[in-house]
Amino acid sequence: MHAEEKTAMRILTAARAAIDADHRQANELPDPERERRVAIYAAQVEACGRITAWLPPAEPRSRSRSRFYHGDVLRPHRG
Repeated sequence: MHAEEKTAMRILTAARAAIDADHRQANELPDPERERRVAIYAAQVEACGRITAWLPPAEPRSRSRSRFYHGDVLRPHRG
């Protein structure tokens, strides 16, 4: 492998890691919201022994969940 190819592979690997980190951060709930949801679910489990009603998402989410929805944009498709 040539030095340019190795450099390109390192850049692509770093880009994939950055995209994955952005997706993880975008899907995390803020701490107060997470604590509120845990308290509601804990009360349901204590009362009935299981979760009886799931809460709706905290905010509208995009339909596309990850970069793999339309294929990996950083990796060429092989046919």
